[in-house]
Amino acid sequence: MPVNEKTNLAAKRNRSSAARSKRQQVKGAPLRREQIVRTALALVDREGLKALSMRRLGAELGVDPMAVYYHVPNKQALLDAIVEAVMAGIDLSVDHPADSPEQRILAAARAYRDAMLAHVNALPIVLAHGPATPVAMRPVELLIGILRDAGLSPAQAFAGMQIIAATVRGSVGMRLDPEGASPPAPEQIEAMLRLFPPSEFPNLLESIPFAGEFFERGFEFGVRVLTRGLLAEAQKGKGQGIGIENRNP
Repeated sequence: MPVNEKTNLAAKRNRSSAARSKRQQVKGAPLRREQIVRTALALVDREGLKALSMRRLGAELGVDPMAVYYHVPNKQALLDAIVEAVMAGIDLSVDHPADSPEQRILAAARAYRDAMLAHVNALPIVLAHGPATPVAMRPVELLIGILRDAGLSPAQAFAGMQIIAATVRGSVGMRLDPEGASPPAPEQIEAMLRLFPPSEFPNLLESIPFAGEFFERGFEFGVRVLTRGLLAEAQKGKGQGIGIENRNP
């Protein structure tokens, strides 16, 4: 065999061996799945969901994209793992059973919001896929438990959890727009005020000056109002809530 052919063959074997070694390393390394998920989430945080693909993820990890499939069988599983990672970031220790139901619910809502704000670009994944694993469901279990402790029926508690979660996700969704990532400046509010004739929009113009407070005070106000409404429903008794407890199977 000519020297050049031998050299080329050896090079091919070396490349094949290196690729196989990488795949084996990924397969056998501890916490590799956590590294994959952590890298995927960091990519989404940095560049958004559109940047996430198995090919790009492999490049970020420095491995053949096929190596990722040893631990994450498909894109759906990867997205589920990202949701799990985001939900696992919720600080469950903020709950103190001795506090009032309103305080407990607000603390849980804040913790969820903090975790989502840390990964704003992952919001579309959370909305589309939702929590589906035991780790991801622990915050859900906690909030339902708080609502049950407050006297809500199982159906009311589940509905309340969904409503509060939707409120959190809605407030976080406003941060997806880079221009909406911070409260409007006074000059922006003034410019907005000039767009609307007072005779047509008296209520809007009266309220707009408070827009800058929505991100923090408005969020807490909304959660408190929802909480008080839910607690009032609990006082009505089982079967008087959202109209589904007595539904026939």
